[in-house]
Amino acid sequence: MKKESYSVLLEEKFRKEFLEIAIAKFGSQRALAEYLRTKIKGRKISRENVKDWIKGKHIYGWDILIPISILRELCKINSQDLQIVLTKSIKFNPPWYDPKKRGDLIIIKNIPLIKEINNRNYLDLASIIPSQTLTSIRSRKKLPLFTKIKETEVELWSEANWKKSSIKLKRFIELNDLFFIGSAIYSSEGTTKIGKYNDSISLGNSEPSIINLFFEWLDSFLIGYKFSVKIEYNGKKCDERAVIKFWKEKVHYIKNSKIKVIQRDKYGSSLINNMGTLNIKISNTVLKSFLIKLLEMSKKITLTKKIYLLDYLKGLLASEGSVSRPVLKEVTIGCINGKQREFIKRLLNRLEIKFTEGKNQLSLTSWKNFFLLYKNDIFFIKQINGINKKETFIEGFKNHQTTKGFVKLKRFTNKEFNAKEWQKEFELKYYNSSHKFLEKFIKNKLLLTRFEDNTKFYYLNPKKIDFLKKIWETETL
Repeated sequence: MKKESYSVLLEEKFRKEFLEIAIAKFGSQRALAEYLRTKIKGRKISRENVKDWIKGKHIYGWDILIPISILRELCKINSQDLQIVLTKSIKFNPPWYDPKKRGDLIIIKNIPLIKEINNRNYLDLASIIPSQTLTSIRSRKKLPLFTKIKETEVELWSEANWKKSSIKLKRFIELNDLFFIGSAIYSSEGTTKIGKYNDSISLGNSEPSIINLFFEWLDSFLIGYKFSVKIEYNGKKCDERAVIKFWKEKVHYIKNSKIKVIQRDKYGSSLINNMGTLNIKISNTVLKSFLIKLLEMSKKITLTKKIYLLDYLKGLLASEGSVSRPVLKEVTIGCINGKQREFIKRLLNRLEIKFTEGKNQLSLTSWKNFFLLYKNDIFFIKQINGINKKETFIEGFKNHQTTKGFVKLKRFTNKEFNAKEWQKEFELKYYNSSHKFLEKFIKNKLLLTRFEDNTKFYYLNPKKIDFLKKIWETETL
């Protein structure tokens, strides 16, 4: 059986009477201290300790509690029941030994993970709350967490001696595009490493759209949080007032916030000509513990449905994606974290996206992959503080040779044609080149054929019209 180790502060009147009874049996405080020293191995007990237990409060104001091992011996001396004596306690150290608070300690319960409300799926946050904090840098321990679960809210807090942290969460968070995009962005751009920064979460980016998405994501589950703001910019290229004005106009969440500004004359090359980066930080030990669990769960849920996979991919490419220029040859996802890379590989495999691995990224290179990204509007964010990935991708996809080939079919919508007519329409020099070109469409089942008087006629496959119309839209982009 594990030995309990905690201390208690008894009610003042009861405490003084209780200790005076024990002192009277030994004749003095010193004699009581000497007796206790023989009973409690490894603990130095003096007359001063006994005096402090009677007072219950140090001269500088902090409470002086009685260790449970001492209290147990005092109960034997006084012939009193320990459990009855403990009912006179007004404070426990650590607090989670307080019987009044034990009911709020988090115990893993069988709460369903997902709940359907009005035909929409919601994640029940009460089912994933952690039972302890991350390792505290000050105490070097993982500390128990307390919770109150209500119908629409979840309160979560820690009662470490040196600090009390608490957060309020909405009970249910909808499993929509914001949930998966936000989770992907924070997993890629935010502080998720466990260790030195267990007391805070933060995210920094040069794009206001990413920062706004981060705030929208937080608002979907977090109630009443406080954050700090920091801007870093290149002093050789930007004016401080213009930088602050830019960020306050583009990120309305910070318009009334106090902002710390750092000027750097030697900044990253990619940020030389823009308005720098903005960093949002929230200091809360309990929130970091919860957030790590939320991100882990978001990845597990992501792998269950294609629509979730696509939404998560949007967040990945918004934060860590890049597009080759000026010719669309590859789309890459930057990733150096081994665990995160393995998850991204699983995600791409579920979407049947072929990729190659580099040292710092995963690369998507085929037109089929590009079409999937285009069809599902994966690059949905229009960036304004750097290279616009969406415009770069759309322009590259539009000018891709394969895309141009599909666009040519639009001229023969609802009518048949032969190779000679194709040659004439596109002013091809050689007749045979028409057959070779059209043969690719036949293999892809985009074109069907029939013969009449030894002439081969082509016509669009009705089942592929929706696919082709999506590509034909690029002409108007």
